[in-house]
Amino acid sequence: MAQEFEFRPIRISQLLIKIVVILVALMTSLSFLALFIPPQTTVVFQWIGVLLPALVCSNLLFFIIGLYKRSWYSICPLIALLANFHYFTKIIQANPIGNVETANIRFASYNVREFKMIYNLSSMQQIASYIDSQQVNTLCLQEVPAHCSIAELKSVFTKFHYFMLTENKEGQHQLAILSKFPLNAVETISFDERPNCAIFADLSLKKNKIRIGNCHLQTTNWNQVKGDLLPAENAGYKWWSAIKTMSANFRLRGAQADRLREAMDSSPFPMLMCGDFNNSPNSYSYHKIKGNMKDAFCESGNGYGYTYTNLMKLFRIDFVFFSGPEFQAMNYRTGDVDYSDHLPVLVDFKIN
Repeated sequence: MAQEFEFRPIRISQLLIKIVVILVALMTSLSFLALFIPPQTTVVFQWIGVLLPALVCSNLLFFIIGLYKRSWYSICPLIALLANFHYFTKIIQANPIGNVETANIRFASYNVREFKMIYNLSSMQQIASYIDSQQVNTLCLQEVPAHCSIAELKSVFTKFHYFMLTENKEGQHQLAILSKFPLNAVETISFDERPNCAIFADLSLKKNKIRIGNCHLQTTNWNQVKGDLLPAENAGYKWWSAIKTMSANFRLRGAQADRLREAMDSSPFPMLMCGDFNNSPNSYSYHKIKGNMKDAFCESGNGYGYTYTNLMKLFRIDFVFFSGPEFQAMNYRTGDVDYSDHLPVLVDFKIN
């Protein structure tokens, strides 16, 4: 009888492991809130969105271990994984390739990093040659250097006939829209107190009018702050300072997304919206700007989608959205070139 009431202490290590499993599962399950809660209100969910690849992998590992040990705690990571089904469809796709010969618009969006390759060698000619090889007829560029002019673009991108460039501001990157189709009604959207902006132009294709949007949202500043994190001295302060800087940029991108959505809602034409959002698909900026539009990767992409070559090639931060029943995305792909820290995004569209 005494043995039945024998006290069996719970090992602290086992208790800590269970607490970690539950907390990681809970955090992962709440990741969807990053889509709806503006970072101006609270930024913590945007960080969860950034960490989601690591959180998903952790839950998958916990789930496999839980199954192996036949522990009921495996239900927690399973719920977390199922709660993020919406995220998986934004990073992995398996769509059939359409008949690209019927495509009307062969589109590309590319952050060219000031046309600088490694050792700061110019990449403008190489990028122009690559775009020509892909038979692109409408091109949006981000991070065009401040000194670059329309005349210079025309001298290199010779296959295009129409060129639109944001107003040049001293020392600030520009956005450009190039096309073989007529472009008019240009509008530049400047974001308050920031160098980032967006540009809109109306493209004429036969009897169709399409509003092309190109944007570059506030940078993450990761490339600027990561070098300061390497020395061991004052590591805690440096990491906290980096987190504060990147959190402030989350808030700026949230406000920029709100401003951009207002401009997009006033469009009388079907839209093709693209750019460097500096955010993952599990972010407020992505969800706000996309609205009811379609993501070209989700509609016609294949495999794992990423556009940023750093950070282990985990993140898709360059997007192409489109709206209107006339549009059909037929073939989404990224270019296998190393002229920038971003990959060019190419999409073939059919106008019905």
